[in-house]
Amino acid sequence: MLDKLNIFDADTNWPLLIGMMALIILITAGLTFYLNLKGEEGFKINPQVQLVEDKEYQITYWDYPLFIGQEGDYEEFLQEAIGEFNDMYPNIKVNYELLSFINGEDKLQEKLEEGKPPDIYNDIFSKKLISKELQIPVDIFFAAESTKERDIFQEYNQLGIKALSYDEKIWGMPNWLAPQVWVGNRSLLSETNLDLTRIQEEGWTWDTFYQGAKQIKDLNRKSCIIFNPYNSKLFYQLLRMNGTQSLISKEGELLLTSQQLETTFDFLDDLRSHELFYDQPEEMNKKLLPYFWQNRAGIIAPVNIWLLNNLYQRDQKESDVELTLMPIPTNDPEEKRVPLKVSSLLLFRQEEYKGDDHTKAVYKFAKFMNQQKQLFVAKKLNVVPVYLSLAELWKEETDLSSKIKEEILTYINRGSYQELSGFQNMKYEAQIKQVIDQQYEAFWLEGEPITKVTDEIMTKAQEILNLNQNPEKED
Repeated sequence: MLDKLNIFDADTNWPLLIGMMALIILITAGLTFYLNLKGEEGFKINPQVQLVEDKEYQITYWDYPLFIGQEGDYEEFLQEAIGEFNDMYPNIKVNYELLSFINGEDKLQEKLEEGKPPDIYNDIFSKKLISKELQIPVDIFFAAESTKERDIFQEYNQLGIKALSYDEKIWGMPNWLAPQVWVGNRSLLSETNLDLTRIQEEGWTWDTFYQGAKQIKDLNRKSCIIFNPYNSKLFYQLLRMNGTQSLISKEGELLLTSQQLETTFDFLDDLRSHELFYDQPEEMNKKLLPYFWQNRAGIIAPVNIWLLNNLYQRDQKESDVELTLMPIPTNDPEEKRVPLKVSSLLLFRQEEYKGDDHTKAVYKFAKFMNQQKQLFVAKKLNVVPVYLSLAELWKEETDLSSKIKEEILTYINRGSYQELSGFQNMKYEAQIKQVIDQQYEAFWLEGEPITKVTDEIMTKAQEILNLNQNPEKED
C-alpha cells in the first residue's frame, strides 16, 4: 500500500519536475500579486519598506504656479525646496512640472486614463477623490510612523484630515485651509444697521443680508452689492448654505432638490428685482474691483485666494475703504458653520507599479513639502497650514493685519467640510455641475425663468445618474 503512494520512482526526471514546480510557484505568486492589485481588497503597499541605498528613485511632482504675477518666485521656491530635500535624500530625484490653471486638471485626467499619472499632484482645486484605481491613501504611512509618544494624525487640524477621509482612509496630505467668505466694505456696512461683530461671530441669514443690501442701496444712488454672474462658485456657496451639503448621496441618489434650487434662485432674483445689484448684471464682473475701491460696493462675491490677496495688499494702502471678511449668509438661522476649502497633496501609483520602495520615496517628498515647506506658501497666499506646528508659526509671522487674521482664524474655528461620497460620485457631481453652470448663466444673462432652469437642472441631473447606474443604456 505504501508503495502505491510513492508517486516518484527512480526514473523521475527531477530537474524537469523542480523546474515545473518553480514555474507553478512563480505563476501563483504573480497571480497573487495581480489579485492584490486588482481585487476587491484593493492594492497592497507595505509602508514599512526601506529605500534601497544604491538605487536612484525618479519621482514626478505636478504643481501650479501659485504666486500669480510672481511665477519666477514660486519656481525658485520649488527648486530650493527640492535641493534641500536632495541633501537629505541624494538618491531621490524630483522632476517637477508647473501646470496651467486652465487645463492642468484635464492633463492629469489624460495621464490617469493612460495609467501614467504623476507621483504627486498638488490638488489646489480641492477635488480630493480623483482615481479609485491609482490614488494612494496616506493613512497607512501615518499609522506606520505613529508611536505611543507621537500620533501623526493628531499633528494636523482634524478638519483637514476629515475633509480627505472616505471609506476609512485618508486620501491626501492636507496642506492648508481657507474659509469660504465674501468681502465687505466696512466703511459702507458701518452706515447700515447691521451688527458686523455679531454677524462675524454667529453668521447671518439671507433675510438679514437682503435688509443690509437694501440699506446699502439707500445710502446713495451709486452704492450697491456686486456678484460676478459668470462665476457659479457663488451659487454653490448659497446652495450649501441652503442645506445642500452634497449633490449625491454615498448610495448614488440625488440629494439636490427642486426646492433648494428654487429658493436659492429666488434669493438672487429678489436682490436683482429690487435693483440692489449694479444695474447691468452682465457688466458686474468688470465693476467688482473698481466699485469696491471707489467706496460704491458694500459686498462683493465670490472671491478666491488670489483675488483676496490682491485685496489685502491694496487694503493696506487705502484710507477710504476698509476691507472685512463676511461669512456667506444662510437660509437656515441655526447654521453657524463656515465652509472651508482644503488644499492637499495627492499621491498616485502608475499602472505599471514601480514598487513599494518607490512609493515610500514619493511619500517622503510629499511629507517634506507638506510638513516643512507649507509655511512659506501659506504666508504668501494668506491661507492657514493644516499641519498644526506650522499653523502656530503662521499666526506669529503672517503679514496680515491683526483684524483680518482674527477673522480668518474665527471662521476656520467654525469651519465645516463637505463629506466625501465616493470616487464615482465625484465624477457624477462634476457632470451635474456642468448643467448647473449653464443654467446659472442662463438665469443671469438670458433672463430664463426660475422654474425653467430648475426643471432643466433636475431633469438632466437625474438623467446623468440613471445613465451611469445603467451603463447599458448609453447607446
